[in-house]
Amino acid sequence: MPPFRPCCVARPRRVLGGCDFPADPGLPAPDAPVFWNPAEAPAAVVLVAALPDTGLSAIGLSPDRIRHTHDAGDLVFLQLETGTLLAGAVRDPDQPIGFLLPTDRNWPARRDAMERALGTLVDGTHPPSPLTFQQLRRIQMALRTLDARAEGATLRRIAEAFFGPARVAAEPWATSALKAQVARLAAYGRRLAERGYRDLLAGRPPTRRQ
Repeated sequence: MPPFRPCCVARPRRVLGGCDFPADPGLPAPDAPVFWNPAEAPAAVVLVAALPDTGLSAIGLSPDRIRHTHDAGDLVFLQLETGTLLAGAVRDPDQPIGFLLPTDRNWPARRDAMERALGTLVDGTHPPSPLTFQQLRRIQMALRTLDARAEGATLRRIAEAFFGPARVAAEPWATSALKAQVARLAAYGRRLAERGYRDLLAGRPPTRRQ
């Protein structure tokens, strides 16, 4: 029986400031083998279990669909090629699996994540985002703003990157609506990095004010 491919977790890297990273921060997010605790991330991790041999016809986990694995003892964490995260006591890639749906307060988020994972397992497509296009765009802009500020970029420079120099120059910067918008994005990015990401993992869109 072919084994699961091992998880390629990078060694923690120490940088200025003494920060350790569980995975290489230079990797694109979909390629980083990061596995969330299912209890803390009901919208990001789908619980699965191997089905008994009772003649049931169900989907198995073929090794060629698994990007990373991590054996944590009681649970095996699996990251599929589509980015979907699964966790369960599943060590035989050919054995049919089923979904586990704990009846806790996170049941709706787990159910939605399960339905997205089912579509991925059936046809191999990337699961649709539970966030709207507008929510995703705002989150992306906020995190880009956060990164740019960390690199020393001014609000004006960020506004020019987002909206173009001509539009920024069209009104006085001191009272510019674009300046206020970028400042709000910077504040939103900080909230996302500090605690808003937990809302995403729990299946709740992060609010602009927390």
